Amino acid sequence: MYRNYLSVIFLFLICAFLVGCAGETKQLYMMDSTGAKREIVFPNGTILGGASKEQATALAQIFVDSHNMAMQEFDELKKMSKKSLANQEAIMASQQKNLETAQKALQMIEQLSKNQGTGEITIFFPVGSSELKKGSHEFERLVNFTDYLARESKGRKVLLISIGSASAFGDKKVNEKLSKRRSEVVIDVIDKYLVNIPHQFFKVYGTGDIYSPKNVTMKEHQRYQHTRVIAFYETDQIPPLPEETK
Repeated sequence: MYRNYLSVIFLFLICAFLVGCAGETKQLYMMDSTGAKREIVFPNGTILGGASKEQATALAQIFVDSHNMAMQEFDELKKMSKKSLANQEAIMASQQKNLETAQKALQMIEQLSKNQGTGEITIFFPVGSSELKKGSHEFERLVNFTDYLARESKGRKVLLISIGSASAFGDKKVNEKLSKRRSEVVIDVIDKYLVNIPHQFFKVYGTGDIYSPKNVTMKEHQRYQHTRVIAFYETDQIPPLPEETK
């Protein structure tokens, strides 16, 4: 089942990106739990050989797929105590590569957002809570950010990455549910206030083991109770790819 799911993702990526285009190309890579490396090609121009405002959407999807695959491998590693060391090492290597790919895609999204002036916002939650009360300071900050995106969209589709997070303290299953719900509750608010503006969400979430440090003070711990939202407009002006790690 797991590998069937991987196959579907890779089939989508290969069909979408391994297309002959003129000009120099660069690549990102994804790996599955067998250690097989899959190449994702970004032409230095257009994707799919035409006017491709879909580039920004495709970039966001790469981030989500790489992140989600790494999270699946993280869960698989936790269940592998009786499996061979070689299998564990293969999955760890795959997970690390997928996290690197997700990070590179995220860096490009951050640069694109900065260049466009759309920016990002981080919404904080009380420890152990995923509630965003209407009229609260964090709620109003999010509404103001959404209003700004709507005013500046000028007919362009708004793409939004929502990254839910919880700290490394406490029960891992509870933290995972918290990070997921925090990502969703922010999306619910944005969706309501962008009702007349074309938009699309890309949602990810992670446990504290991925996004926040352990063995820190409670004050530091509270900084990781949040959802980070990065906004950018649909465009074909994708920044250059980061260089591959040697």
